[in-house]
Amino acid sequence: MRLSRFLFPVALLAAAALIATFMRLPLTSTAESSASTVESLPSPTTQDPETIPHDHAAVADDAAHDHTSVADVSSTGSGHQHSNASMSGSEAAATVEHAHDPGTPAALPSGPIVSVSDPRLSPAQQDAASRLLISSRSSIASFPNTTALAAGGYVSVGDNSSGLQHWVNDAYMHDGREIDPTHIESFVVNVSSGRTVGAMYTLEPGKTMANVPNIAGELTTWHVHQTICFSNTQIWRFVSFATNNSCPNGSSPRVVPPMMHVWSDDPPCGPFVGTEGHGTTSCAAHAH
Repeated sequence: MRLSRFLFPVALLAAAALIATFMRLPLTSTAESSASTVESLPSPTTQDPETIPHDHAAVADDAAHDHTSVADVSSTGSGHQHSNASMSGSEAAATVEHAHDPGTPAALPSGPIVSVSDPRLSPAQQDAASRLLISSRSSIASFPNTTALAAGGYVSVGDNSSGLQHWVNDAYMHDGREIDPTHIESFVVNVSSGRTVGAMYTLEPGKTMANVPNIAGELTTWHVHQTICFSNTQIWRFVSFATNNSCPNGSSPRVVPPMMHVWSDDPPCGPFVGTEGHGTTSCAAHAH
């Protein structure tokens, strides 16, 4: 009893001292603590974002998402989420209709057609012209000079004024064959070199420009000479060009059927241009 009477006052004194100690401490409210924390942070409107420590990898990881998945728009909010559907990216892309810009088409060339590859020719015309060119040049190569031509039954027409001379095989002029590389009616020789530089196909007697075959349109040009005076004694001997349909004595005007040249080289006006257009660049004048 004596001990408990002693301890009770001591406990009261200790409690009073503890209360007095707490009352002397400065009290800080939660609001003040929060305000102090906010004031210690830098203002987001005044500080350069690049000076704030940040992790690029973390930002990229947070922003990464699958664009190839099918989008699912939520009806409960303004945002949307990309669903993790099973459709692959290539399959999803294939389902989206889109148009490819064809671009500006290449402009077609202008002026006379002078090349087998001219896009204004149809594929069939390009093929026909190419085959005729190859086979004709092969035949030209088989008669490389005047010696070979003479041995093959060709005779000179004698038209030397242009620097080019025609050699004609009279048997082929009326044999019923037309545009046959194995029976070419006439070849063209360079007078200076004596070298064969071209071939000339001629239609059968009585044919006119209305009968010419359309091989490759404007590229394969045909022409006629209706004012040529030939010798009365040598059937293919050239004398002159007729004047007002009048020829010198001993010669007569003769109408030659339509003709088409094929050259061994590539003249500026095309491989099928007439003799008068060979070596010139005024191609429009020779598009017969």
